[in-house]
Amino acid sequence: MKNTVFALAASLLFVLGCQTTHGPQWLTLPRGNGGEVLGQSPFDDPFSQTFDSTQSTSHGVIDPFAPVQQHVADSDFAAQEADKERIKMLATAAREGTPNYLKPFSPWDGPFANRTRGKTLEKDLIQQVGYESVAASPQFSEPEYEWEKESRKKGFDWSVLDPTKSVSRIRDWMGLGPDESKANVSMQKGREILLTNPDLKDRKKTLEAAKHFTEAAKKFPDSVLEEDALHLAGECYFFADQYSDALDAYQKLVRNYQHSKYVDNAVRRIFGIGRYWELSAEKKSSYFSFSNKSLPYYDTFGHAKKAYETIFIYDPLGPVSDSALMALATAYLKRGKYQGDDNYNQAAYYYQRLREDHPSSKYSAQAYENEVYARTRAYLGPEHPSRTLEEAKKLADVAMWQFNGELDSESKASILEMKEHILTKEAERLWSTGQYYDLKKRNYGSARLHYHNLIRDYPQTAYAEKARKRLEQIKGLPDKPSVFSFPINPFKAEEYD
Repeated sequence: MKNTVFALAASLLFVLGCQTTHGPQWLTLPRGNGGEVLGQSPFDDPFSQTFDSTQSTSHGVIDPFAPVQQHVADSDFAAQEADKERIKMLATAAREGTPNYLKPFSPWDGPFANRTRGKTLEKDLIQQVGYESVAASPQFSEPEYEWEKESRKKGFDWSVLDPTKSVSRIRDWMGLGPDESKANVSMQKGREILLTNPDLKDRKKTLEAAKHFTEAAKKFPDSVLEEDALHLAGECYFFADQYSDALDAYQKLVRNYQHSKYVDNAVRRIFGIGRYWELSAEKKSSYFSFSNKSLPYYDTFGHAKKAYETIFIYDPLGPVSDSALMALATAYLKRGKYQGDDNYNQAAYYYQRLREDHPSSKYSAQAYENEVYARTRAYLGPEHPSRTLEEAKKLADVAMWQFNGELDSESKASILEMKEHILTKEAERLWSTGQYYDLKKRNYGSARLHYHNLIRDYPQTAYAEKARKRLEQIKGLPDKPSVFSFPINPFKAEEYD
């Protein structure tokens, strides 16, 4: 039975193949309406031009695989009508017999088509256009994808609950929001006042002009007008000796307009304000200041630190960035003498930033020397980690090698003295560890090891002499004596000291 079916199928294919010259009929479909598959020939697509009789024999060459063509009129009108009919059949077949997820983009969708809506499919055909027409009149009026349609759906705007925008939202509701015309009016008023007070000696007029410039900056943010207004407001407040308001204006300018032409002048003013507040904090012991309008109301040193940080954070490559780091680090170094070791750690941190961020600065040699001192003073004793001592020792060696020609004799002597101090502290650590094993644990073997290391590495220190005496006292004791043995008292003056 199977052989019979196979023979019939082979015979049928042979008969169909014999009806054509070059091959079977299903391989040589004609281009007209009678032989299209879903309105499209195997050699064409909906976006190509009509495949007319290009397989001519004018050159004497016949392509045996070329499809058999119908007789089509030579006029352009006939070719366009054939194209429309073929596209219409393809669209109808694709709509009816293909699942949605397998359908290609229809020729009347997308940015490369001009839409003409009509009531019938024939009136809704797409007129294919070139890139020039698309560039001249792009059609993006409606969303093309589902996710774009979903994004356009209206819903609750959760941004109204943002507490950071509540003030600006209330100002908008009250009619106090951004207004360019009002900002221009405020700028004009401020400039008119400055024309009557060009040298800024009249403090009352200067402050009045500063208020107008501040109002102009608030009325039209994120603009060139705000940039100019902040600069003028900062200058007016600076020369009126109201440094807190001047700092606020300069900080906004430096933060929001880092490439402004006023930045260099602004950071120099900020450095001057920070320096004045730092020196005032050294002289004034009170935390609050209500009588002097040129100082902050409280925490003068904290505001000076804020001014310095504004410079090297928002203008790290500016003209006074290294000076701000040096001033802040030195201020912490001075405060460390009275307020504890954490100030030394802060000073070491800012000295480190200075030498790493500005290696060619004029303060580099001084930064190395001061950082060695700060890290040495930040060491808390033998019971705490010795990382600061190790870093201080390395920095001292680097300073003596790298800046040998720049350091004067006094600075070199100071660095050598700090190195000796570091060696003494390291010897103290070994001595304390040996004492721990000697007196508390009564592990005389470990104690002897630490004493010998102390004598070997730090022979010129006073702790090395103490280690020699203690080794003589525990000379005959076992490494790990019995629990019933008593330790030798090392605090007898006639035996130990």
